[in-house]
Amino acid sequence: SLAVHELRTPLTIMRGYIEVFEDELSKSLNPEQQSFMHNMSASAQQLAAFVSNILNVARVEENALYLKLKEENWESVINGACKDMELRAKVHNKKLVLNIDKDMPTAAVDKVSIYEVLNNLIDNAIKYTHTDEDIIVKSTVKDGMIETTITDKGVGIQSNLIAHVFDKFYRAHQSKNSIGGTGLGLYLCRAIIVAHGGNIWVQSKEDQGSTFGFSVPIYETVKD
Repeated sequence: SLAVHELRTPLTIMRGYIEVFEDELSKSLNPEQQSFMHNMSASAQQLAAFVSNILNVARVEENALYLKLKEENWESVINGACKDMELRAKVHNKKLVLNIDKDMPTAAVDKVSIYEVLNNLIDNAIKYTHTDEDIIVKSTVKDGMIETTITDKGVGIQSNLIAHVFDKFYRAHQSKNSIGGTGLGLYLCRAIIVAHGGNIWVQSKEDQGSTFGFSVPIYETVKD
């Protein structure tokens, strides 16, 4: 974690320059150059997520991951996270489709940590979907909690492996050589959701896709 922490400063500088280039040069670039710029930005975003995962897993291991739950507009949280991931999805020829119930209650969440959960789950859906099928992000109220699911039509997970997907460093043998990753994202997602007092789960069929879901508390039920 100490080594990874040293990546933060140069990575922040790189992302800053890329954003400046995108803002000031995009109109003068040809389509191929614009594609290069989008790929750079998406890759920098992916690396930032990797650094964040490593550091937060270290905090979990040291029992030092502190969450501050506040009242948040859940639709805004979902929209914000999906907007951050839109470029990465576009680079991989995917589209994020949101299906959020009307009049959703506010949630009791640590916004930064929940962004990490959403980013990890959406990023996995992008990585493991090798077609141009849409990725569906859905939110509803169920059993007194706010439930959110991310559904893809990707490679799916073998039934005998599903029980291990939230284990630290676990990566399915059939995809670990072709798809990059650390095996820490889902482990971190579970730690964050459990710390919120919610649940996280997966339903999947090999070659048919996966649905990852999690629940967080409605603010009104825990405000006291």
